Order: sequence, then structure tokens, then C-alpha cells
Amino acid sequence: MDPEAVPVFQSMRRIPLPLEQAVAKKIDELLKRGIIEIKTGPTSWVSPLVVVAKVNGEPRLCIDLRCVNEAVLREHHPMPVVDDYIARLRRGSIWSKLDICEAFLQVELAEESRDVTTFMTNRGLFRFKRLPFGLVTAPELFQKAMDEILAVCDGTYWYLDDIIIEGKNIEEHDSRLEKVQ
Repeated sequence: MDPEAVPVFQSMRRIPLPLEQAVAKKIDELLKRGIIEIKTGPTSWVSPLVVVAKVNGEPRLCIDLRCVNEAVLREHHPMPVVDDYIARLRRGSIWSKLDICEAFLQVELAEESRDVTTFMTNRGLFRFKRLPFGLVTAPELFQKAMDEILAVCDGTYWYLDDIIIEGKNIEEHDSRLEKVQ
């Protein structure tokens, strides 16, 4: 965080009454899975929870991190150019595509970074233990983690949570796929 930044405490946004029970259930699920935790003690940054209904009626919990994002010092990890991957894919004849579920949530936040993800609900304050979607640095941090993990995997190309594995034949493809999994 920019040491010159003034922390911002934003007020809670009202959750639509028809979504309150579903939001409470989602918060309980995130707590149980270790993605968020109850925030205790003082905090400088608090962002509001924004609830958006998905097509299936399930709530999507979003945090309005715009004020936090203005104060975040970015690492600026290089992001790949998709056209480069497309040009390379012509080397194989068999491909698999993997998509990482809840990709950013696979990255644990350092203890000292968690307070800036604090958000307010009618049940109190919570903070993320995992990298939340909406944090300006999330794509770069996730791409960096993927670069470190998959750099040793031949015939493998990735962009954020999408991974493509190719092989000239089924044996080469399956060997590479096994290494990624």
C-alpha cells in the first residue's frame, strides 16, 4: 500500500431483503472454506459488500475495492499476449484446455495484506484470507504464480486461469497433461 494513502472506511450498503438469507449462507460457506475470516480488532480500511444476483438466483458477493485499489502499489508483472500463444499452438495435434475454478481464491494473502480487504456486512466485519476478485493487483499476482508453477511444463500455455496443453501425439499430450495435474 502507498504509505501516503489515507485509509478509507466506507459505510455498509444495504442488502436487498430477498437476498439476505442467501448472502448469510454464502458468508458461512466462505468462512467454512477458509476464504474469509471474521475481522477482530481495529481496522483502517473497510469496503462495502455489493451483492449481485447471478442468473441462477444465487448471490455473487463482490467487494467494492475502488478506494483500496487507488492506494495499492502494483508489482506490474508482465501479462502474456494471447496472440503469441495462438501462434505457438500450431506445433501440436492434440490439445486439452483446463480452467481453474475460483482461480484467484487459490492464492493465499499474506497476513499483513488481509486488512485492506476488510468488508462490512449486517453480521459485522470480515476480511479475505485469499486473493479476492476486484483487487487491482489480482490478475498480475495470479499470472505470476502460474508462471512460477507451470514454467517447467513443456507444451503448456496459460493465461490467468486458462491452461492449454498440447502434444504431437497422444503419448506426449497425456504425459504433459499428467505433469500439469
